Amino acid sequence: MIRLTDGVDLIVLGGGTGIFAASRGAKLGLNVVLVENRKIGGVCLNWGGLATKTLTSTVELFKNVKKANQRGINGSVSLDWVEMKKNKDNVCSQFSRFPEIFLKKDGVRIIIGQGEILSSTKVKITSDNGEEIIKTKNILIATGSHPITIPGVELRDPILDSDQMLELESPPKDLIIVGGGIVGLEFATIFSHLNSNVTLVEMLPTLLPNEEPEVNKFLLSNLRKDGIEVLVNSKVTEINLVDNGVNVKIKTPSGEISKNADKVMMAIGRKPNINREKLEAIGVETTSRGILVDDRMQTSVENIWAMGDAVFPHLIANVAIKEGKVAASNIAGKDSKMDYELIPRCCFTIPEVAAIGLTEKQAKDQGLEIETVKVNFSAQNFRAVASNKIEGFIKIVTLNDGTIIGATIVGACASDLISEFTLAIKNEMSAKEMSELIFVHPSFSEAIQNALEKIQGLSMI
Repeated sequence: MIRLTDGVDLIVLGGGTGIFAASRGAKLGLNVVLVENRKIGGVCLNWGGLATKTLTSTVELFKNVKKANQRGINGSVSLDWVEMKKNKDNVCSQFSRFPEIFLKKDGVRIIIGQGEILSSTKVKITSDNGEEIIKTKNILIATGSHPITIPGVELRDPILDSDQMLELESPPKDLIIVGGGIVGLEFATIFSHLNSNVTLVEMLPTLLPNEEPEVNKFLLSNLRKDGIEVLVNSKVTEINLVDNGVNVKIKTPSGEISKNADKVMMAIGRKPNINREKLEAIGVETTSRGILVDDRMQTSVENIWAMGDAVFPHLIANVAIKEGKVAASNIAGKDSKMDYELIPRCCFTIPEVAAIGLTEKQAKDQGLEIETVKVNFSAQNFRAVASNKIEGFIKIVTLNDGTIIGATIVGACASDLISEFTLAIKNEMSAKEMSELIFVHPSFSEAIQNALEKIQGLSMI
């Protein structure tokens, strides 16, 4: 027997970054129901950001300890994949409990089940408790996305996606990663330190092509120092299962090559988890890339909203979180708009890459008259030298009047440091104004101050 429920203000379909929308809606007085078909926290807390950052942090610690004999620490160390997985699972398990606790405290009803939109005001939910139809004033689609593969190639062992890679019983001896974006780069970094022979195949001529060319140069050098074979401007043309794993044919600038591997990881992108036909049937406009929304996160149907990977094109959690909060605020009667102009971009290699605003090329393409400066991350940076984390650089792009319009950081804690530039660009600060702030000494953030002073011709370096 199907149960009927009424009096709901908002149903959030998807308990990944959708948890932030559900919480915001409840805090603003809405009666909220959250539906998730796997685990609360979604990909980010269970199979994505938190899981991979836990592994990357372990690898970074391992790298630092390996160099520790220079600092008076003696002994040998090694990585244990089984224990790394246990730690990763424990971290994800512990952290994923918190959203459920806080959501319930906010008054959000959580249902673990499969939601199906029947109309603009009705959702059918199938769970272990049976079927329930909930009548609601608003629906927020936060269903996320799933990894895609090359046409004609099925995702099944030994051809894996990022989720499946995290559940391997042991690191592969030979691993081919198809795709040199942020996911492929992160997994290459992790598994290369687990003694896997990693080959990274990227179809474009450069890694992270939308970033400064110096980033590509740095990454190529650093990845190859870690023993990773990087094939840019190369395309996988054929994948065949063989007795010992997989055979991959790759078209490179030097001709076609053939490589065998135990595992192949697909990291070429993701596709929204939506049923376009059903959505179009109730009036929600979509494209092959996702659901169409305005800057309020509202679809073509007044009371249906969408966020995150379901709307494309920014497949990153920090954008989805903001979109969810914007949507929930508007549903609660506030006036909130999504601004995509300033989105921090991060890649969690070792060291990290982070950027905000315009690159030098993007600024010139817009016809802007600019100045740039680039300094080594360790230049006049006592903390970097003291911590033996000297790799990387900082590059700043300003207008001729000194107004900061873009910045790139490659180095320790880059993902944290970039927020200082986000604030500066948002407030149209000049390099002079930002450099006059007092930075902690000694700290990694002084690398920023050094670069700011250099662009004014005032740096000691």
